[in-house]
Amino acid sequence: MMQRMAMEGRIDVSVICPFYNEADLIEHAIRTMLARLATLDRAWELIVVNDGSRDSSGDIAKRLMREDPRLRVLEYPLNRGRGHAIRTGVAAARGEIVVTTEIDLSWGEDIVHRLLEAMDRWPEADMVVASPNLPGGAYRNVPLKRVLISKFGNRVIRWFTGDRVTMNTGMTRAYRREAIQSLPVTEDGKEFHLEVILKATAFGYRIREIPSILEWKEHKLAGERVKRKSSTRVGRIAISHSLFSLFANPVHYVWGMAALCLLLGGLSFVGAVIARIVGAVAAYLALLSVLLVVLGILLFVMGVVVKQGNMVQRELWILQRAQLNSGAGMLTTEQRTALANEARPAPRGDPAARS
Repeated sequence: MMQRMAMEGRIDVSVICPFYNEADLIEHAIRTMLARLATLDRAWELIVVNDGSRDSSGDIAKRLMREDPRLRVLEYPLNRGRGHAIRTGVAAARGEIVVTTEIDLSWGEDIVHRLLEAMDRWPEADMVVASPNLPGGAYRNVPLKRVLISKFGNRVIRWFTGDRVTMNTGMTRAYRREAIQSLPVTEDGKEFHLEVILKATAFGYRIREIPSILEWKEHKLAGERVKRKSSTRVGRIAISHSLFSLFANPVHYVWGMAALCLLLGGLSFVGAVIARIVGAVAAYLALLSVLLVVLGILLFVMGVVVKQGNMVQRELWILQRAQLNSGAGMLTTEQRTALANEARPAPRGDPAARS
């Protein structure tokens, strides 16, 4: 029944999974994902996006597509990055709910089911984020270095951009299709995940989180156990994410530094008064107090300017979204996919940007 509904064009859920150079794992991963999705009680489609793979993984995925009409394979010739791959899949999605996750189900074999249950439980939510940083979530079989960087990085991002979610960098999420397709996102790399949270918050989207377990799986290939390896350059990603967060909403720390300077200036003034009373040298503390207060005022004014800049930026995003929606309403799914593929003019062939 679910397959017939999907064939007739009614799709409830679109699951999007990007991949890059996964010839050893892709067939098993897709078959496992299809088997798990087959247990859903609603019509679905699986969209796998070949992010310019140089091996045979794209051919394997297209061969599997001939076996199940609910599997769709999208691809382009050059590696563009995870963000571009997800944007391509989102543009082509037909389901009322769009789920993005890892093709190897490293976020749990029931993660799609749990995300859909959360969307049903919170009908007001525009998106639901899976997080191993919530109580009940965990990391398994993930190198300690990656766990520490992920946890610390997400804390830094939350401090820079606001305490919205505990997992800003993960790709496993569920969206209302109209919400994610109308969001003017442009990032090609993994900063895409930060961009979505930032702009969704700016537009007043309602975001929820559920705990999840992130597990790097071992796959049995040719009689051997092969442990998952990440091609991500951790240092590079940490720097790029930090810079993105730093410039995303600087008013948070600009006003924080202003408040700190004013506080220290006040304390220095009190110290100068006390020093004057007891007959000690008070000039240096008094001068320090003046300098700190002046600096605090300058930082406060800078924060006001930054805040105004954020307001202008939000208005530009609103215009972008309006333009995107007015154009998308006249486009077919195939045209929206092509538009997503061409959204960034210069493709990147750098393997460091891979999915």
